[in-house]
Parts: sequence; structure tokens; C-alpha cells
Amino acid sequence: MKFKKICSLFLVTSLLTVSIAGCGSKSSSNAAKKVDPKTLKGDIELMLPAGDYIDYVKKSILPNFKKQYPNIKVTVTDDKNIDTRIAAGDAPTLYAGTWGAPPMKYAKMDKLVNFDDFKDYSTLAKRIDSKYLGKVLDGTYYVPMNANTQMMIYNKELFKEAGLDPEKPPVTLEEYLTYAKKISELPKRKDGSKTYGNIFWNEGLTFGGWYWTALAQEYYSMNGGKYQLLNKMGTDVVFDKPEANMDKFFKFSQDAQKFAPPTMEKPFFGRNIGMWTQFGYGWKANLKQAAGTPMVIGKDVGVAPIPVLKTGDKSVSTIDGRALMIFKSDKNKETMGFELVKFLMQDKENLETCKALGQLPTLKTLASDPYFQTAENKPFLDQLKTGLPNEGFAESDGIQNIMLQTYEKVVIKKTLTPEQGVKEAATKSRKILSTAK
Repeated sequence: MKFKKICSLFLVTSLLTVSIAGCGSKSSSNAAKKVDPKTLKGDIELMLPAGDYIDYVKKSILPNFKKQYPNIKVTVTDDKNIDTRIAAGDAPTLYAGTWGAPPMKYAKMDKLVNFDDFKDYSTLAKRIDSKYLGKVLDGTYYVPMNANTQMMIYNKELFKEAGLDPEKPPVTLEEYLTYAKKISELPKRKDGSKTYGNIFWNEGLTFGGWYWTALAQEYYSMNGGKYQLLNKMGTDVVFDKPEANMDKFFKFSQDAQKFAPPTMEKPFFGRNIGMWTQFGYGWKANLKQAAGTPMVIGKDVGVAPIPVLKTGDKSVSTIDGRALMIFKSDKNKETMGFELVKFLMQDKENLETCKALGQLPTLKTLASDPYFQTAENKPFLDQLKTGLPNEGFAESDGIQNIMLQTYEKVVIKKTLTPEQGVKEAATKSRKILSTAK
């Protein structure tokens, strides 16, 4: 199983948003009336993440959309140069970007259409779980197309070999470290490779602020989801508050790294890793490509919540997904773009998209669908109930990058103590915030 495959899947599924109230730019008026699909005519562009999304939409979504909207031509492109095109005044009609900073970023630039201006948006909004809805600045600038979350997976065979009960994964972080140590002490595999108790995606520390999503859940679980990096208004950091436990997060990461390889050159799917707390729901396809034979959830792979400080604490994971944004252009294109949004959010189309791309539903009706009630899928759906969307402030990415740089100093290089790391990160983050005012 090659690391590049994992990387591409993670990029497709990573990062998140939370709603933010405040004041900002207003979008153009677009109070669309109910339209006859056959009267809409023109060309629009749908920008998607490269890979599985593009292939699926071209083969399974657009042919059905064409049947209902025969006079709308949809061109599909990838999002590799999204910012360059926006700067050049050549934004796509519709963009399936990540939750979090992008809607805030483009709304502040006055580039996005406010969905509140569409007359029938309220009908769509009522069908979406309110957990995923919210204001960005003074309007609604994204529609949550799907969701994803991360949980801990573990190798049941290695648990047995280490004398651990494969039906009782660690609940607390202290237990996690005990389990990781025992698994790391197992003899080398037949091919001479070492066995590790757990693993982290340390390559991700240089990939950009979005990797904070994969690390944040242990931090969130240490404070019950009460603290993220910024306060509710995005005006100051809160991770340096003692009760946020960022120093404990750094200390736990230091200890856990002792039982992990330096990189993910040989990932969990190579069968010599005991536990992994960064497994996204959308990565199930990797289990089929595991070393030797496919791994099966429930049989040789267990799924469990992120460990907590003490028994009884709330386990909090991160939530990410794709956010549909319409860029300002002319009223006809904006209307056609919204019709495509509504089509993508139909129960049937959205369910099939979730199945094909390994995503979780944001539509209330789909949460009870039998597909998501299976032993393989339900744990992830349940985890969404206590999941925490990433912050969507314009400055979030810069501050997340600071946290990753600090993590490297504290956990990998050990040039800072956990306490020093928290202090340094807070000072640098406040500089970013003061510059943005």
C-alpha cells in the first residue's frame, strides 16, 4: 500500500468549518424564482478536488443532471489553481472546496454568492442537519455537501499477540500508552520489520495548516471539546489557557511518538502497526489494499473513539467534508449553479455520492439510511454527534501552521518543552491576529 494513495485520500477528505458570526461584505442580490429546468440555458463550471471526485461526478452525476437540465452544459475542472484563477477574475461557477477557512476567505474577498438570496434555499437548509449549517460573516456562503470524521483503528491480531483483549481497546490516554508500549515490544516480523504500538503522519507537518485537523482530536478530547485554537469571535487564542490542556497534548504526543516510526513510510495497512488515531471514514478503501489480504473492520480491525484523559470524559473527534460555494458572476450562471447544488443535495444523488466517495451524510434523512447503520459505518456516524468542526476564521490556516511548527519542535525535535511550546505558539499566533485587525 503506497503512501501516495493515503496522501491523496487524506487530501480529499481533510479539513473543516464552523459557523462564524460577524460583519462583512454583502453579496449580490440573487432572489431566484422557481424555474423550469428546461428554460435554463448556458455553460457553467464545477471545480472539484482531483481524483475520485472528478471521475465519479463525470460518470454518475452529470448524465442524470443532463436529463433534468438538458440545456445546461457543465464543465468539470480540478482545484489545483483555484486561488490563481480567482485573482485573475476567472473563478468557477461552483466549487466543492473544504470546510473551514475557504468560505470565510472567499466571502471576505466578496467573491461568493449568499445562498440566503436564493428564494428556495430555506427549503434546502431545512433538510440539512443544523450542526453543519451556519453563518460566515453576514451570510450563508456554503452548503455542506458531505461530512467525514476520524476515529482510532487498531490491529486485533497484534493486540492478541501482545496479550491485550482485542475487544477492549484503550479508553484513556494512559491506557493507550500502555498498549502502545506492549505492542512495540513484540518481536520483528518475518520480513525483519519492527512492530510499532502506534503511528503518526509526521510528513503532514509540512503539508500546511490543514494537517492540524488530524492532530486536533486528541487535544479536543483532552478538554471535552470546550477549547479549540481561537475564541468564538476569532479575536484571540484560547489554547494557552491551563484548562485547554495543550501542554498535556504535547506531552502525550511526545510519549506516544516513542512507540511510533518516524514517518508513515510503512502505514497501518502494512500490518505492523498496533493503533492509529487518525483514521478517516473515507479511507476504508485502503483496508482492501492491506498487505497480504484485505483488512476487515470487525474481524481483524477494530474501531474505537479517540482516547480521553480519564474514563467518562467525552471523546471528541474532528469533522471535515466538502463545502459547495457559488462564485459571483451573472445571475443566470448563479441560478444554474444553485440548481446543480440542489441536484447534488437530493437524497438519492447524495446517498450514492457518499457511498462512492466514502463520505458521511449531512442530510437528516440519510442519517437513518440502512447503509449507515451497519457495524462498519455506524461508529463513524455516531462519532459525528460529538465531533467538532474546525475553525473557519481567515487567520485559522496561519495559526494552524504555527501549531504544526511548534509540534515539530516539541514532539519530534524536542527543542522545546510542552510548556515552552504553548507559550511560543501563543505569542506567534497573537502577532498574526494583531496584524489582521
